[in-house]
Amino acid sequence: MVFDQKKSILIITPFHKQARGNTITSERIYTGLKQRGWPVDLLSLESDNWQQILAIKLKQKSFSLVHGLNITYFTRVLTLFPNLTELPLLVTMTGTDINHDLKTDSYPGVARTLKMVRHIVIFNDCFHEVFQQCYPEALPKLITIPQGVALKPGVVRSRKELGLAEDDFVFLLPSGLRPVKNIGLALDAFKALVPYFHHMRLLILGAILDQQYGKFIIEQIKKLPWVVYPGEFPHSHMYSLLQLGDVVLNTSHHEGQPQAALEAMSLGKPCLLTPVPGNINIITHGREGYYVKNSADLAAAAHELMLNQQLREDMGANARRLVQEKFSLETELDAYEELYKKILAKKK
Repeated sequence: MVFDQKKSILIITPFHKQARGNTITSERIYTGLKQRGWPVDLLSLESDNWQQILAIKLKQKSFSLVHGLNITYFTRVLTLFPNLTELPLLVTMTGTDINHDLKTDSYPGVARTLKMVRHIVIFNDCFHEVFQQCYPEALPKLITIPQGVALKPGVVRSRKELGLAEDDFVFLLPSGLRPVKNIGLALDAFKALVPYFHHMRLLILGAILDQQYGKFIIEQIKKLPWVVYPGEFPHSHMYSLLQLGDVVLNTSHHEGQPQAALEAMSLGKPCLLTPVPGNINIITHGREGYYVKNSADLAAAAHELMLNQQLREDMGANARRLVQEKFSLETELDAYEELYKKILAKKK
């Protein structure tokens, strides 16, 4: 390898405690590369003393490369520690930063960060359009690395303990409760189906990430006995929890890449996705699942999948195969290894 073993690669993540996409992504990359022998450190901005830790490490000249997740949070770090720009920089765009912050120029300094980094990782080629419109000069820096799926068996959960019957038809909505996730789309769609499918259930899995929105959704589902919301679970429970469902949903207004939906698909679950940035181009409509534009589309697709077991099985098998071929952990780690080597081989 071309790196200096005396210096580590620093991965900076905005979240590492809350069960959300950045947490899973950072842990997956950090653990995978460490197991491959790379000297990597992980710094979470959720840590109370992260600034002190970073200041000490920089003074000790401990790093050979800094890899930030989410450009908005990474820009805040660079603002506080401008000497970081003396090191090679890499950023991975993870979701809201590319779908909202980049488009609206809502955080000062992002343009400067785009100039300072060597490369910009995106999960999906569709995000080229955002850069074409907002920062065309950054297009040559873009590298697409789809997220890998690293879902392993862990703590076992049962339908019974969640209040689900064995013959219930369970739609999975693995999603944190915040406005961008558009939980109401699923609620509206299934209200029309429940009178005809008494064993239909919607299982929502995720933390309350926006208190006001979370309270709004909780008040709604209190009146809907077919919705099950058991609260937040550690990621080590997700393998078992996702196995409890029949079909997985992603109803977001926009995505970085629907990691939880991909995890369910890896277990052979067909999917219903909104055709929004981050979701588009993942599946072939009618092969691994369906794209649904509104509640009527979602209700119609859900109705079809509930009635057609063979279709569910075929789409589920296709979904599993798609994840194996396009979203493998090994492929993701290989890509980051090559990118790190490329950056470290260049002189500042």
